[in-house]
Amino acid sequence: MKRNDAREANRRALLDAAAVLIAREGGRVRLEDIADAAGLTTGAVYSIFGSKSDLLVAVLDRELSRLDITIDRYDPALSLPDVIGRYVQDWIETYRDYSQTQVAFELQLLLSATENDGLRLRLARMLDTELRQLAGLLENRIIDPARPSGRTSAEDGMAIARAVKAVLTGFGIREPFTADTASLPELARRSCLALAALAEPSPRA
Repeated sequence: MKRNDAREANRRALLDAAAVLIAREGGRVRLEDIADAAGLTTGAVYSIFGSKSDLLVAVLDRELSRLDITIDRYDPALSLPDVIGRYVQDWIETYRDYSQTQVAFELQLLLSATENDGLRLRLARMLDTELRQLAGLLENRIIDPARPSGRTSAEDGMAIARAVKAVLTGFGIREPFTADTASLPELARRSCLALAALAEPSPRA
């Protein structure tokens, strides 16, 4: 195996091992245990990721990328409400099986970032990329099918993306700790659809 291929295989092994252990133990998982589960040494972790926090950020980044929101999966003809509804449904299906431990891990990582500027900047860049991807998905969409000339601007797309992410993050944090979760998906969908009102067609549209 070529050196670059071996390094990438080791990287995947560490991410896989970390994801499994985090789901069970949260952010307190020991670096040594992650390395052992991957069949590697802690030196490999430092060589590939630089630190435990960098590895944990990479795990979170991969978890976020599970939700495939590439433009080609969303028909350009879909209206703004249709896109929002489709995105929320995809989000629910992607994270339906998230455990309390996984939610706690993400919260611990975000809280740690408040005391670590380097970690905060890495997380900020990662979350900003995710936000811009969603904003691009919501831009240039028909706002009201009855008035098809009225479309969302780039500013509309970003405003709605911020609001949708805030709503879904709140539901995501609450869901594993709520006794009656059956109604939450529909409530999340309706809440996000209401955010389409942030974009209004111009009077001439």
